[in-house]
Amino acid sequence: MKAIQLEKHGNSEVLEYKEVNKPTLKEGEVLVKVAAAPVNFIDTILREGNMPPGMMPELPFTPGVEGSGVIEDANGTHLKEGDKVAFLGIIGSSVYAEYAKVDANKLVVLDKDADLVEAAVLPVNYFTAYHMLTNVARVEAGKTILVYAASGGVGTAIIQIAKLLDLKIVALERQDAKVANALALGAHYAYNTSDSSWAEKLKKEIGENSINYVFNPVLGDTIKTDMELIAPLGHIVIFGFLGGSGNTNLIQEMMNHFGKAPSVTFSELYATYFNEYEKVDSGLKQLYTWLAEGKIKPIYQTLPLAEARQAHDLIEAGKVKGKLVLTV
Repeated sequence: MKAIQLEKHGNSEVLEYKEVNKPTLKEGEVLVKVAAAPVNFIDTILREGNMPPGMMPELPFTPGVEGSGVIEDANGTHLKEGDKVAFLGIIGSSVYAEYAKVDANKLVVLDKDADLVEAAVLPVNYFTAYHMLTNVARVEAGKTILVYAASGGVGTAIIQIAKLLDLKIVALERQDAKVANALALGAHYAYNTSDSSWAEKLKKEIGENSINYVFNPVLGDTIKTDMELIAPLGHIVIFGFLGGSGNTNLIQEMMNHFGKAPSVTFSELYATYFNEYEKVDSGLKQLYTWLAEGKIKPIYQTLPLAEARQAHDLIEAGKVKGKLVLTV
């Protein structure tokens, strides 16, 4: 079969489109003929070899942690050949390929008329958004959320789900075009954070201490501004470190705003996947129900599997709105 394989770490040039062996199934695994393999930022980190110790797959390996397709070999499980499925896998799931092996208990069977490319967009981004909103922050209808990187994969998912949950949405981006895009998606307010006065503009338009929930994949020193904007009893959810750890003392900042009693939570997808998978399963099933009902509409663009190098370059350059999906 054809697949993208990584034999050494480096820039996108190390991604090789080549012939490899089909996966060998173990008991409880099924073989999926892949239709779509989304590209995630973590794929670029793995490609560079920059994951923490113990989290790097051994070379050579095929990237990809989520996808959609049709069951080719049910391998004696409860599933059937021909079933349309979507799945979220672990690091090293090897989905940038014509075929992938998947745990039969960790995929979702889709409707017969499901669009497989559209369905592939949901597992990582939409479940991350759904989980943070409903399980981590436990948002309440009518309250206000602040979303960083609002035109990105998780950001667009948060906006769409937040609309269903009757939340007021404040979006943040670093380019005017992406600010406009966030407003078009349904954000009530949007600000360009490259303008140093954005937080003051927010306070004037929406009010002091007006943000009930923050969803922040950046961290760095942004936590200082989050603490200034957060409402009493507000909740900040950190789900990434694109800006590094920064120089801000988180404990000191929490002490500075102790009177608000703010909560700060870290959300990591695989902590839930490995310890409370039932939340992943129920969340994905809810998302696919909403998708079938037309209540959510994934934002994505596609490239052929053979163009994985270009896909990684676009992701790293920040030129993707929503999700980028490799089609097989």
